[in-house]
Amino acid sequence: MCYNFRSGLVTRALGEFGATITFAGSLPGVTRTLPIASYLAMQSDPDEAIALALLLLAVSVIVLLGLRDRWLPGVRA
Repeated sequence: MCYNFRSGLVTRALGEFGATITFAGSLPGVTRTLPIASYLAMQSDPDEAIALALLLLAVSVIVLLGLRDRWLPGVRA
């Protein structure tokens, strides 16, 4: 069960990335999102790509921690 859930998450993430790069494009300064910038940086500067990925991870954790009481009432840090 856990394996199917994880593979579903990866599939969903790849689908969202594909839709973003296909429909929004990748115009520098106009439609470039952080996932696309990280993907493009991986081709030329892997250190920059890792830094962008860590930034995305940090933002995600901060948002999840900030909103955790919305789906887990009574839980405080």
